[in-house]
Amino acid sequence: MNPNVRNLFLCATAIVITSCGTATFTKTGSDAQIESLRSFHLAFINEFAVPKKRFNAAAFDAKVNEGNAKFQSAIANEQFTARRPVLIDLKAQFDADAAHLRSKASRGKITPALATEMKKDVNKIYDHALGR
Repeated sequence: MNPNVRNLFLCATAIVITSCGTATFTKTGSDAQIESLRSFHLAFINEFAVPKKRFNAAAFDAKVNEGNAKFQSAIANEQFTARRPVLIDLKAQFDADAAHLRSKASRGKITPALATEMKKDVNKIYDHALGR
């Protein structure tokens, strides 16, 4: 075999192996970021979807702002480009859940079933985002 062809083949193989490892590492980090967002989203529901709890608009707004910052940071820092639209969709779901909770909680209309259903839906959406 020609030494130049062999060297070219070895170089190409090294690039492929290295890029596969990098893609896996990036996706793994992306998965961890999505799991972190899921934890925040569920904690948000647990904190504000409490029956008979007095609605605190200032605390609610502060937590929504914290969530917005987390999602925006995740979107901006995502290196696995195929995941950016997924993160944007998860952010939209967080926004929708926050608006729904604000509406229900501010009127004292939170039920145990609402919290359970919201958490079930959130888990399903995040599982789908992770390809599970």
